Amino acid sequence: MTLRIKVHLVALAASLSGCISPPIPVEPPAPILIRQETAVMTLESLRASERQRLRTFLERASRGRRDALHLLISGSSGLSAEAVHQAKQMGIDGYNIQLTDQHDGRTARIEATVYLARPPDCPLFSGMLPDAEFLDQTFGCSTRHNLAVMVNDPRDLFGNKAVKPSDGDRAATPVTKYRAFTTDKSSE
Repeated sequence: MTLRIKVHLVALAASLSGCISPPIPVEPPAPILIRQETAVMTLESLRASERQRLRTFLERASRGRRDALHLLISGSSGLSAEAVHQAKQMGIDGYNIQLTDQHDGRTARIEATVYLARPPDCPLFSGMLPDAEFLDQTFGCSTRHNLAVMVNDPRDLFGNKAVKPSDGDRAATPVTKYRAFTTDKSSE
């Protein structure tokens, strides 16, 4: 029995000695390409036919992703208000609508922008299990691919200006106060 344990320990030591290997160079991930598609429409009246034309324009410009559509509306304040109303009825979020250069003219200009992310092609994952390096690259690539496809504005992946950096000391204040809190029962 002791011989069997010694053989197992020698085999274990031999297998563990080969575990440390030099680092394997990994290629940097391919960049996510972002394309901006912009369409422009001029709204000339509040008639039903113009409202229908606006709704059709917004539907086509959104490419099925109304949540990713960004609108910049300028011109007549009455027509702009109607354009905003129609856009909100279609489910376009108010945060994605901007009004600029409002005046008492006869037309309104609606600029609809959609950002499309084209993530890199990921290697296929099929057949026998490859080595760990290939596995990490495949899963990392699919994660980047899914994230790029899901976001409304892929430019946020490269630097979101809406979220400002915060002060870490201020965030740590509650933890510091909690650690300093004592329940000294002898002082009662």
